[in-house]
Amino acid sequence: MSIYWMKTADVYPDGGWREDNAFSAFDPDVRFPRFHMVEGDEPIGNVRLVEGGLESGKWRWSMTVALPGQFYDRPVSGVEDSRGAAGRRVIEVYLHYLATRPQQYPR
Repeated sequence: MSIYWMKTADVYPDGGWREDNAFSAFDPDVRFPRFHMVEGDEPIGNVRLVEGGLESGKWRWSMTVALPGQFYDRPVSGVEDSRGAAGRRVIEVYLHYLATRPQQYPR
């Protein structure tokens, strides 16, 4: 498994992200179908620090891949107490999601 993380501010420099509050995950070992092919590795999810409100200081995570196949009935986003825990949830949900798809997408 070659999943890696980058600061979201580096991935989307014009997006207004701070350097330390958001991270994006990528899987270089797959290539998903899309209407407009782009270069680079596949984004699979992200984590970001919640600032303000009842969840302030926690980390929101989201697995962002959507592929053909049956409806995925498990949560694809949530909140964890730490960045590490949120990142592990992204990867855990992503790997389980891929296992439920009727087709695999190797690069």
